[in-house]
Amino acid sequence: MNSKTKYSIILIALFGLISLIFSSIKWMYWELEYLLIAKVLFIIGIISFILYFLAKDWRKVLTRIMLFSFSISLMFSVYLSYAYFEREKSTAIMSKYERANCESLKEFFATDLKNKQIKFFQYGMGTDIELHEKLKSKYGIESFGMGCMKLSTIDCYNDLVNNYLIEKHNDSIVNGR
Repeated sequence: MNSKTKYSIILIALFGLISLIFSSIKWMYWELEYLLIAKVLFIIGIISFILYFLAKDWRKVLTRIMLFSFSISLMFSVYLSYAYFEREKSTAIMSKYERANCESLKEFFATDLKNKQIKFFQYGMGTDIELHEKLKSKYGIESFGMGCMKLSTIDCYNDLVNNYLIEKHNDSIVNGR
């Protein structure tokens, strides 16, 4: 194994390990299949690394296996880290809007409209994916699934979004549609 390959494998394995540890800590039960795949591939890379020193005839193949398994493990771990931060960002937005009173929500809407970052908050058993996709693709509105319990004045914001859609696009969201 040349030094370039050796350092590449070491760097990929090191970043993969750090990312895998972070993902293992932060993703307790979400996205478990990706985390499991990342862990299995990392273990395959470690086994290949150990076998590299024991089986001299297989070094070329084991080098490729290490490079492949560590790289794919790193990709899954980085994806999980990215997904974690996206989920945290969404949670922060939902909490901010859910705790606000109607006057604050009107200010939020004015700011969101100005910045072209309008949001829509769905309540109920599960998120309406069709509505989510329609709002995003047709109007550039980000939709958030808030769960079953409606505990806030968020309808004040959603009414402003609905009025905006009626005025600007001659369309509305009636009962979440």
